[in-house]
Amino acid sequence: MSVFKSFPQSNLIKEWDKLLKLSKEEVVVLYEEWKVIHKENEETYRRLYAEKFEKINEVSDYLKSKGIDVYKYKTKNFFKEKNGYQTWFKNNVVDAISKKYPYYGSGIPTAHMETYEINGIKISNNQSPTNIVELHANITSQYNSKIKEVQKVDKLLIKSIEYATKNNIDIEVLDHKDIIQIVNDFAKTKHLEENCPVGSEVYLKHGCYECNTYIVGEHRCSCGNRRVYIEVEGNIIEGFYHYPEVY
Repeated sequence: MSVFKSFPQSNLIKEWDKLLKLSKEEVVVLYEEWKVIHKENEETYRRLYAEKFEKINEVSDYLKSKGIDVYKYKTKNFFKEKNGYQTWFKNNVVDAISKKYPYYGSGIPTAHMETYEINGIKISNNQSPTNIVELHANITSQYNSKIKEVQKVDKLLIKSIEYATKNNIDIEVLDHKDIIQIVNDFAKTKHLEENCPVGSEVYLKHGCYECNTYIVGEHRCSCGNRRVYIEVEGNIIEGFYHYPEVY
């Protein structure tokens, strides 16, 4: 059994589906608990480390009293410096004693650069290491944003199918993406026909210094100096709007 305390709910670093269910406040409390445990583990490790070398030095001092030197040396500037233990001492004493003292090297659990799929939505962590508070904020923001995108697409699909049925658009063999695209293109064209018919005059606020009008259906403004196209933006849920684009 390890002398070091474990970190409660450390599985959350990998199990993002469970982490997403926690509030920011809950994650902060958990992280503060981890920091306390980490500090206690470091203090335990320092105590064990000192105790380990105390025992090693006891053996070393005893052998030294018998005229046996356990150190290796190297020469630097004509002086001899200790350069580790002799192999026989390291293998039979240092390593044997060290095995009785566990190493603490894991520290507070952190996340790394990974990608997981949760409820069909892919979310990623693009920095390493990341503490659990930063990780929670990162993946929660991504997940909520993508959920909104999915919900918007679902609403747009339903509205597109309703629009296609009302306007006799054949969508029977189309996939969802194509249904949305075809209905959107049809609705844009219909918007132009109803709100900006061919032959109507459009005011150009900017873009041409010689004139300020454009006749829909023509390729250029009234003076012929600039090319003009009518652009349509929007969707069938929020509505459409159009404006002249001058080139």
